[in-house]
Amino acid sequence: MSDQTVGVGLIGCGNIGAAGHLPAYAHIQEAQLVAVCDAVDDLAPAAAQRSGAAAYTDYQQLFRREDVRMVDICLPTYVHAQVAIAAMDAGKHVLCEKPMAHNLEASDAMIKAAQRNKVKLMVGQVRRFDHRYSSIKEQLDAGKVGRTVFIRRAERQFLPFPPDAWQWDPRRGGGVILDIGVHATDLFRWYFGQEAVEVYAVAKSVREAAVAAGSYDLAFITCKFNGGGVGFAEASWAHPQGFGGALYGQLDVVGTEGKIQYGDKDTNPMLIYTTEKGHELPRYFRFMSTTEYAFEEEIRHFVRCILDDREPAVSPEDARAALEMALAAQRSAETGQPVRLPLGKEVE
Repeated sequence: MSDQTVGVGLIGCGNIGAAGHLPAYAHIQEAQLVAVCDAVDDLAPAAAQRSGAAAYTDYQQLFRREDVRMVDICLPTYVHAQVAIAAMDAGKHVLCEKPMAHNLEASDAMIKAAQRNKVKLMVGQVRRFDHRYSSIKEQLDAGKVGRTVFIRRAERQFLPFPPDAWQWDPRRGGGVILDIGVHATDLFRWYFGQEAVEVYAVAKSVREAAVAAGSYDLAFITCKFNGGGVGFAEASWAHPQGFGGALYGQLDVVGTEGKIQYGDKDTNPMLIYTTEKGHELPRYFRFMSTTEYAFEEEIRHFVRCILDDREPAVSPEDARAALEMALAAQRSAETGQPVRLPLGKEVE
């Protein structure tokens, strides 16, 4: 392996790891996936067979490899901090899936570990590497619609995971607010270029899995910012099965001199009709939340930051701020009251 190639260990070979991150490495010349790891026995060998990497079930063994310079974490939210800190203490740079962690104490521990070990840490707020959303950011920064004053974002789908999946558990996954809402909170802060000062949310438990888990699968979140901007997000796993694809996301960005509107229907322009199946809207991308190339852009960016010794576009503080807003929304939904930022420890 050359000095201009980063050896990578991927930890977590489930949904996002195997389908989102793993395939990206085949297109990133500066990175070489040398190891994959998952505690579920059959997942790592399957990922290894696809990639040519070595398979592990114990991430500590992966950390012992000297050719692993970077660790890519695609694990459930509640173990992000534990594994990321262990990786950084082993001297590895860390790219971690969103949300950063399940509480602020864990996220702060991750930041301290990065500082202590002098390694780079980036959380995969993947929208920032999706050309659709980054192009809107460029237009906003260029003053295309004047000063941004209001953003409305909707993300709606039927979560396909079984009732015992960690995503439903408010203590492990955080429900729809932490899992999907954190995309919106980061988008608001990124587009406004301001800090949130207050969050108010109304949420419901609609589907049986959400009710049984005591988590929310439908949320409406309002965020106020210190420069006067207001963001409103709808995050849902409660829509009917099959909903999504062309109907998943909507975005309105309103400025003092105009508006930018985007709908995910633009990624599914084809309509197929057959007498057997009726109308079909083919999905061009596996994940409704982003495009496959966005994972590639995100990973390549972080690899280049390691090689060029520069700071990632998404700082750990950026990821922490998005998490803090989502946690505030969770508390607001529980209490029925607006929540001021910054959060105190008593509301984590």
